[in-house]
Amino acid sequence: MASLNRKITLSTCAFSPAPENSDTFVRYFEMAMEAGFDGFELGMPPEKNIPALLEAVCKTAAPVVAVHGIPRGKWLSGDPEEQEQAAEDSAKYLSYFTGFAPCPIVEHYIDRYNDPVPGRNFRTVMGLLLEKTEKMGFVFCMENAPYKPEYDERYPAVAEIAAFARSFGKDRMFMTFDLNHANLHEDPVTVCADCAGLVKHIHISDNHGFREEHLIPGQGTIDLGKIMAALYRNGYNGPWNLEFDFPQGEVPTVEKFREIRRGIATLLDQINDQQ
Repeated sequence: MASLNRKITLSTCAFSPAPENSDTFVRYFEMAMEAGFDGFELGMPPEKNIPALLEAVCKTAAPVVAVHGIPRGKWLSGDPEEQEQAAEDSAKYLSYFTGFAPCPIVEHYIDRYNDPVPGRNFRTVMGLLLEKTEKMGFVFCMENAPYKPEYDERYPAVAEIAAFARSFGKDRMFMTFDLNHANLHEDPVTVCADCAGLVKHIHISDNHGFREEHLIPGQGTIDLGKIMAALYRNGYNGPWNLEFDFPQGEVPTVEKFREIRRGIATLLDQINDQQ
């Protein structure tokens, strides 16, 4: 087994609310890098904030390890023109970030209906978007879905999403494994085997097992180290990427970033000791 990857990275959703000016982005990037983070996922910034974000990345030379896409247009439409437009609009958003290819781009799996027709339409749009992102040089990663019975008709299991990714052919579509999502309706340790060899990116945050919370690691009840070890055993050895939100009103500090990073580093030491 390859040596354990020790890179710990951070989604910019930890910078919420998204800064509207470059100076604030710069301050957050610099604090996180001073705390020891090795890179960043650019996590769904509002389009009006993108110029400030890109300027800050340039100023700080912040390493970008992934970009989170945003659904644009009618991803579930059965109309061919609307399908093509949805894929084009989603690709247009991603085009802001082509300078970071071949990093992973993350897209949400939104086939959460009992009716199979929206699912077939979604697959068509994702096929169109996949072709566009391949030309841009990105690694396409489909993220496993959260359990939200108050909104969604059904929960798509990790195995379903893995099968969806594999259906496009070998080495074309991969997965982002979100620990917070998997913990809500499946055994996240067990399902790591369902997506073995597919995971190219991960999201680490915490919850209490009932709803998606995006808590700072250690603030919920997820056995993060056990799931991370299972991902490693099943072939994942990329950056250990954190995707959490600070509690409303809490202002990040270098020391807080350092404390959070230290917690993940400790889990990595434990995984390494177990190998």
